Amino acid sequence: MSSSLFQAELRTGQDVVNTRQRGRHIAQALGFDGQEQVRIATAISEVARLAASQSNGHIEFLLEEAPVPSLLVRVRASASNVGLVVGNSPDTLRPGPALAPAQRLMDRVVLRPDGDGWLLLEMAQRLPQLTPVPQALESLRNELERQRRSNATDELQKQNADLLRILDELQARKAEVDRLNRELEETNRGVVALYAELEEKAEALRRASDMKTRFISNISHELRTPISSVLNLSRLMLDRLDGPLTAEQEKQVLFIRKSGEALQELIDDLLDLAKIESGRSEVLCTRFTVAELFGALRGMLRPLRVNEGVSLVFDVPEGLPELHTDERKLSQILRNLVSNALKFTVQGEVRVSAALGPRDTVVFAVRDAGVGIAPEDQERIFEEFVQVEGPHQQGVKGTGLGLPLSRRLAELLGGALTVESAPGRGSAFLAAVSRDYTERPGSAGEEGGERQSLEQETPHARTVLIIDDDEVARYLLQRLLADASIQFREAATGPEGLRLAGEVRPAAILLDLSLPGMDGFEVLEALRREPSTRSIPVIIHTSRSLTEQERGRLLSHAVGILSKSGLTRDVAFDLLERALSAPD
Repeated sequence: MSSSLFQAELRTGQDVVNTRQRGRHIAQALGFDGQEQVRIATAISEVARLAASQSNGHIEFLLEEAPVPSLLVRVRASASNVGLVVGNSPDTLRPGPALAPAQRLMDRVVLRPDGDGWLLLEMAQRLPQLTPVPQALESLRNELERQRRSNATDELQKQNADLLRILDELQARKAEVDRLNRELEETNRGVVALYAELEEKAEALRRASDMKTRFISNISHELRTPISSVLNLSRLMLDRLDGPLTAEQEKQVLFIRKSGEALQELIDDLLDLAKIESGRSEVLCTRFTVAELFGALRGMLRPLRVNEGVSLVFDVPEGLPELHTDERKLSQILRNLVSNALKFTVQGEVRVSAALGPRDTVVFAVRDAGVGIAPEDQERIFEEFVQVEGPHQQGVKGTGLGLPLSRRLAELLGGALTVESAPGRGSAFLAAVSRDYTERPGSAGEEGGERQSLEQETPHARTVLIIDDDEVARYLLQRLLADASIQFREAATGPEGLRLAGEVRPAAILLDLSLPGMDGFEVLEALRREPSTRSIPVIIHTSRSLTEQERGRLLSHAVGILSKSGLTRDVAFDLLERALSAPD
């Protein structure tokens, strides 16, 4: 249902101007905002101009109530208007190109035949609010009649004002866009500077870490000799080989010996950490059972109990298969965990157990009924020299190296060390290690406690040459493939890599394709031409997106291709093991 608001004939340009003015006024009265008013008036003006250009047209403004309250503009025009219509039958009839502006500006534009040689065009725009009451519509009709004779000058002034306002808005938006672009440029410069600073700091941290490792290793070796002398001399005195001691002298010598043992333990922990960080810590595998391990630990740890009300319990599992790993390092992990548990447990028990874990691992659990650890401190305790302060620390001070060292050792044995705890509810430390160290992903294949690596077969069987101009990529590969049985050599250019390949005769080569000067394809061809390097397995390590043709060309000479993006330790180790075990 619809009700008429205003209608007029379209014969002259003045009629077109008046129609635009009426459309603008009606849109304003119906609650459309300023921008919508301009859109509706512009669409009406375009259609009215077309209708009045070749014949006497007619326009009517209506208020449509269903299906959606809308302003409806109905224009009757001649079908001979150029561009107004496309098609010559009711089935093919559709708006022509001249109506494209109106279609963009209005919600709905419909065209249909209306008698001989005439067309009826309907344009609708949904109302921004509810349908006006009848009294308001009647008032609007009366006002439109009074304005019927309005002159064109007023409408042109309104159009100019609208255009100026829109121009001001566009200029303001342009100024805002320019400001945002300047801020973005400044931000980009800041990000670039920050990235360069981060790279510089990362390099400084790496150098500092290397210096710290060398310092700890050197100073620990220098301290070990005098500490050993102090301990040996104190033992001589306590054995009274040079005469008796008074009670007070014996007490003093015992204090000296206890301090020396604590210092020696600290030095041993520092040396172990330095070895692991530098990749020089060796895993010496033996075969043993969990029952044998627990039996040795039981007698060793019983004297460590700080509180008499704490019991130490070992749950020996049944049916657990034999382990093939470094018993000394595993024992060191468990000694550290049990020692900490006994220190911080006042009443109750410390229980040690073992069970099979995922991916052929064995998980050792040390559970206590002690003070517990707050969630925010559960990662801090694995940092070197960090201790959580509190009343529980009184009388049980330590070095802060036991847990960090235990975690590093667990990772070295192919596993991990985690903690589950809550304040006042005790803690559970879970140390997972590979059941068979030689069968873990990327293992060197030790067997029977003896390191039967390829290095024993030929002088250079475990040397891996990395040819890559990116220092970070070379460093990441060495960290990812770190193994005590593998030695790495580096080359930053193709010619340098070819020279080292001929001199060192590595067991495998990791080759980047994007090298300065001589690229990876040329290096690969040169390696295959030389009889001395022809049989060396090559693994392509690149970030380039390769075509099928390039991939086929590479795989005809290389063992495999590693992508720098998304590289994982398991994938890299599997491919390297394939290369190292390839026949000459």
